[in-house]
Order: sequence, then structure tokens, then C-alpha cells
Amino acid sequence: MKFRNIHAEDYNNCAKNLVLAYAGPPWHNKWTEQEALLRIEATMSGFNSRGYVIENEGEIIAMCIGRIDYYFSNFNQFCIDEFNVIPNQQGLGIGKKLMNFVKGEIKRENVNKIFLITGGESASKFYSNNKFEITNDGFMMELEL
Repeated sequence: MKFRNIHAEDYNNCAKNLVLAYAGPPWHNKWTEQEALLRIEATMSGFNSRGYVIENEGEIIAMCIGRIDYYFSNFNQFCIDEFNVIPNQQGLGIGKKLMNFVKGEIKRENVNKIFLITGGESASKFYSNNKFEITNDGFMMELEL
């Protein structure tokens, strides 16, 4: 397995993987490849974007993309926007390996925290198993237009 930064030429394969990852439980989301590609391109378009993949025998099997939010007093956090492992590789420790790689890469950039919003019991269990904690420091809010 090869752990590396994502490249623009990976986006199409990552979009296909994102569609597969969200098609099954717990999400059952019906992404199109075009929607997934737009999500990846939009996330990766900023100067503060970061993306990482695991490649196995020339195939991308896992992806993490997000952005660094810069705050005062040198407090910075990496916000994970998408994290997935292709379904036939789930449950094999691939996600944990990717998370450990991401932690190391982000730590080298003097980032203080990794942040994400997730849904679904199995997803929150994965993050809890990787030492993430549920926080009550804020509220997730939305405005429907």
C-alpha cells in the first residue's frame, strides 16, 4: 500500500469511490459521479486544502480530503470534509491506517486539531475508535433557503 497526497488526476477515481462508499449503509445516498467529482474539486480548490489517498496495486482504495482553518494564537484545525474507504476494503483496518497517516501529515504542518461532522452510528464508532471525541463546544446549525 502506498500512502500519498492526492493529485488532480486522482479526482475521477476518487469520485467513483465516493459514490460506492455512500451507496451502502449507513448512508444510502445516491450520489452521481458528477456530483462527487464536483464535491472533490470544490474541496480541493483552496490554498488551504489537503487531500490524501491510499493506493494499492495502482488502485485508490481510500481518500481523505479537507481544509485547514486558520485561527488566532496559532490555533489551526484540519476539517475533514470527506473520508472514505471503498466498500470491499472496509473493516480491514484501511481507514485506521489512513487516519494515522493523515494525523502525521497534519501534525507536521503544526495543526492543533482535526475536526469533522459525521452521521450514522457506524461512522461515529469508527471515529471514536480512532480517539475522536464528541464535543459540545458548539452547535451544528443550518438555514434552509
